[in-house]
Amino acid sequence: MQNGKSNNGSFFETILNRFSGICGSVARTTVRFFKNLPGRSMNFVRRKINEYKRRPPREDINKVYVLVGYTTKKHIEARYNREREMMILRRGLLLIIFVLLLLISFKTVVPYVNVDQYKNMFGIGDVDELTENDPFAEDAISTPTIYAETSATSESEQI
Repeated sequence: MQNGKSNNGSFFETILNRFSGICGSVARTTVRFFKNLPGRSMNFVRRKINEYKRRPPREDINKVYVLVGYTTKKHIEARYNREREMMILRRGLLLIIFVLLLLISFKTVVPYVNVDQYKNMFGIGDVDELTENDPFAEDAISTPTIYAETSATSESEQI
């Protein structure tokens, strides 16, 4: 290179040198990756096994907190109690809201329901009339002879 100018031969040589340097770097990196792969995978497995061994035993289904930094057991228990109280409060409020919605819906729907019309549709005039032929009534239980006689006659007819 003279006077800051380059000729074509040296230009292609520099590009070729750069390209071969990049290819060599990629090849060395690829070889290093595959060469270190078994060690990295074994380190990963060992790390996970050690984390599992160091984990505190779970006595119930709730979260297990590992104390890290400046946290104390008292602080963790207080936070856990706050979370549990909030969950109980949330469930209670949802239950109250559900019951109130149910009561409000019944109160708004009942005035529009014509019970007499439904009684006429189903043929029910009175509750006594509905339960008059109850097979489980006390007087029906005291007369099992009717059923015994009919079954005896049906057996004699079959013979």
